[in-house]
Amino acid sequence: MSERLAAGVADAVDETGVNVEVTHTSADGTHHTLRPRFDRAALVAALNDHLPDGFVVEHVNEDGTLTVQWDERETVRERRHHGAILKAIVAEETETDGDGLIESVPGRERVLARAADLGVPEDAAADRLARLADLDVVDLADGKVYPDSNFSKF
Repeated sequence: MSERLAAGVADAVDETGVNVEVTHTSADGTHHTLRPRFDRAALVAALNDHLPDGFVVEHVNEDGTLTVQWDERETVRERRHHGAILKAIVAEETETDGDGLIESVPGRERVLARAADLGVPEDAAADRLARLADLDVVDLADGKVYPDSNFSKF
């Protein structure tokens, strides 16, 4: 089963591709630093179509790994899938400094709009974001979405 799960992830990676950003260019333009990275939120969204039946991404871990779980209950899988997409969006768009302190976080409307772009119905995204706040996974304050104390646990 592990090999089938890994193959599903590989297929989703092929589908979503890699983003490349320029992180530095020298003053004379002769040296460039590029950072390739996966769009984790798009990857999590795509995984729903590539994992074996009954499996869902339950959690996007701080180290970039994914926790995949099997659950026979379709409604639970759908909610977990939506939650994992929302968490991946927050993780992708939260910026920290060298000491790990948060410098900026995405706005609530940005998170919901990005989730809608990835196929999560708007009302389902809003409900799931509220539920993640109830579980202390995220903190909703001043129109922003902050990782909360349980962000890496659920």
